[in-house]
Amino acid sequence: MKKKVDFLLYSDESCPLEHDGNDVMAIGFIYCPQNLKEKFFRELRELKVKHGIDSWTEIKWTKVTKGKMNYYKELIDYFYNTKELGVRILLAKGKTKLDHDKFNQGKYINWYYKMYYFLLNKVIDENYSYFLLFDQKEKETLYRLKEVKRRLINHKNSYSIHKNFDFEIKQINSRESELMQMLDLFLGAVTYRNRNLYKNNAGAGVKDEIVKYIEGKYGCKLNEKTSPYEMKFNLFIWNPIGEYR
Repeated sequence: MKKKVDFLLYSDESCPLEHDGNDVMAIGFIYCPQNLKEKFFRELRELKVKHGIDSWTEIKWTKVTKGKMNYYKELIDYFYNTKELGVRILLAKGKTKLDHDKFNQGKYINWYYKMYYFLLNKVIDENYSYFLLFDQKEKETLYRLKEVKRRLINHKNSYSIHKNFDFEIKQINSRESELMQMLDLFLGAVTYRNRNLYKNNAGAGVKDEIVKYIEGKYGCKLNEKTSPYEMKFNLFIWNPIGEYR
């Protein structure tokens, strides 16, 4: 009998709607060994308190402020220095140029499922058990996630997914999840960079400073793919012309 090691995959998305005025969508997850979750949550809440932030304050990209910049930098450092944590983000470009009929995917929601498949299919391993933890949003979320799971299990062309692997889905409140909040910061930075909002000049705001700090820390650009074998900060870029990078 194979030894099972549980992993938690905290997953979220940025600019996911079909008609939200954005040409990009980012989906991603942070993975964490289940037995280390409480330790990481405790240390991340202590980090908030260290910087004068209430430990239960929810950190969100849309609410970043210049006064908390030292905290954001130390949060990014924490992720970088914690070897058991890793992130994978899929950035889909050309969202407004999709031709669903040409690629026989019917409508936008089927393309959305396909993106989740590309996000997860190379990292789900039958030797481990997983919990995918998604933020609580609207009532349709759980249905969509179950469909993602069904397609991952049944897709015949995947070499890494088998019918006997353990894969569960659970919705959580992001306000109670330190790692979901960390992911929100990374996803926000990636979409910000790829919506051409990044200025990279002396007068740039806090979001530009966060993007610059992440890129300097990891030695990569948030608008360029990483190696597919990158384990710490993996960025996968998808284009609607059939080129999967």
